[in-house]
Amino acid sequence: MSSVYIVSKLFTYLFLPPGIFALLFVGAAFFVKRFRLFFFANGIILYFLSTPYVADWLLTPLEAPYNTSVEKRAVDAVIVLGGGHTQGVANLPLSSDAYKRMMWGLMVAKSNNLPLLFSGGGNQKEYLESDAFLDSLKEIKSYLDIQPPSSKSLASKEFSLHVEDKSIDTYQNALFSKQAFQAVGISEPTVYLVTSAYHMRRAVMLYEHFGFHVIPAATNFKINHRARDMWDYFPNAHAFYKSFIALHEYAGLLSLKIRGI
Repeated sequence: MSSVYIVSKLFTYLFLPPGIFALLFVGAAFFVKRFRLFFFANGIILYFLSTPYVADWLLTPLEAPYNTSVEKRAVDAVIVLGGGHTQGVANLPLSSDAYKRMMWGLMVAKSNNLPLLFSGGGNQKEYLESDAFLDSLKEIKSYLDIQPPSSKSLASKEFSLHVEDKSIDTYQNALFSKQAFQAVGISEPTVYLVTSAYHMRRAVMLYEHFGFHVIPAATNFKINHRARDMWDYFPNAHAFYKSFIALHEYAGLLSLKIRGI
């Protein structure tokens, strides 16, 4: 590695967020008399949460059980959970997480000749996640020969597309998905459930709570199973983001436990 490359990497990791904030917290601990422990602890916690080692350690219990091939079973449909969207963009309005979920769901549904239910409304009243899903489908239609949602029933046992556009969280994803299946006479559906690997455990718990038989079909893995190097000891924003989503999932799992689900 050249010296220019090393200096550039060090500057990126140490003098851009979140590294700079960790340094400022630790530095402040040496200059203040009060709350010294508070500043030092915050700097250390921020540093560790921003390193790939800790981020992947937090994600491993969430992702590892679902890093497998999709189990072949007789199922009723594929359910894809929404994962965010961006209004007003020039193309592909689904978020990167949601787009991966959509693509993997389409692959699983079409290869198994099954109906696909996209579940997601979101909290934007004028432009829903389901709208972003449909707009993204229009853009890739010519490449994958995907037809828009049809009048075929969700119980048809052949490839077709359906949307549920009222849910704003995973609990409502499961609730409204169950109502959609009950409406076509399927009271205990068996489904391939497609969502991000880190989100799968909580999603499975909620869908099983509402009477689904769930076969996980995870995608959008966040852990990069590569050889580690020296740069993994330095903080970076991507690792901090991965730590955030892991902690968010643990908080969600705790809330389910508190609610008795």
